[in-house]
Parts: sequence; structure tokens; C-alpha cells
Amino acid sequence: MTTGFERFRAAAEELRVPVEPVRYPAGTRTAAEAAAAVGCDVGQIVKSLVFATPTKLVLALTSGANQVDTDCLGELTGEEVSLADPETVRAATGFAIGGTPPFGHLNPLPVWIDENLLDYDTVWAAAGTPDSCFPIDPTQLIAATGATPADFVQRQEREHTGRWLVENMPSGLNLELPDRSEPDRPVPFLGGN
Repeated sequence: MTTGFERFRAAAEELRVPVEPVRYPAGTRTAAEAAAAVGCDVGQIVKSLVFATPTKLVLALTSGANQVDTDCLGELTGEEVSLADPETVRAATGFAIGGTPPFGHLNPLPVWIDENLLDYDTVWAAAGTPDSCFPIDPTQLIAATGATPADFVQRQEREHTGRWLVENMPSGLNLELPDRSEPDRPVPFLGGN
């Protein structure tokens, strides 16, 4: 029986995608682990995330620094989406989560790629196992996967909206910023104790 690493290498060869996968004994299951192992920015890590719609599965190649906005991805697919469970991912792709590569799957999936990945000369993606990665130019990744570049990531809101309000209050008002390391306190006029 072939390993995920061997199946990935065979798929890359078949697609004529030159890859140089590297094994990392400490593991590359998460974007942070992969970035630490490779020695790159977490934004350069490609997360291959499989989502389920009511009628199909789709693949979102997402920067390790970003989270998928399921509403935005749903608009792209034309249906509601939710993260697929590990068994579904393995059945559709032939690979376990944490090691799912962006191509070489058992079943072809529609693919979208996070536009933020195009900001880098080189990105790193899983090579079929949770302890392997390979570097690739984002344009080569698009060619290999047939991915459509799109904006489907969550927008970073202000660290704390209240901070902006306090900073922009008229002078003369003395309000303290909350200590975000402590749990929220009940506010009496809002129904708290």
C-alpha cells in the first residue's frame, strides 16, 4: 500500500508539477507548525480546506494567516458551505486532514485560492502527510489546481471597537479602557448583577 507522501509525489509527476517535498519529523499539521518547521511566514502556508455544500465538496486554498468566511465562500459556490468532517475529507481526497495537498485527490474538486497567497513568491503546502510540505510558486499552484483566485477570508475588525469609541470621544469624558485579559464584568444597567 502506498503512503500519502508517495501518492502525492506520483500525482505531482503526472501533472508535471516540479515539487521538492520535505519531511519534518516534528510535524506540520497546523499552519503555525508548518511555518515554524519551514522557517517562513505563517501567511505563506497553504491550508487545503475541504468544505461541503448540500450538493458537492469544494476546496479552499487558504493562507495560514487567514480564516475562511463561509458566507463569502458560499456566495462563490452558490450554496451554503460548512467545513467537511475528517472522514469526508479522506474519502474525497484520499488524504487525512493536516496532510491534504492542494492537488492529487481521488476526486477532482472545484478550487478557490485565497488572493493573499498571491502576495508571496513562494508558498508551502502539505505534501500528503501531516509531516511534509513542499514549496511552490503561487502561479504554478493555480495552474496545477485550476483554482480561481478570490477573496473569501474573514475581515479583521478593530481589536476592540470600544477602544475606537473611547479614543474618539469628545475631550472631557474620562472613560477607562477595559482590561481584556480579565473576563467581562456584568453591567447593571444592561441587566447584569
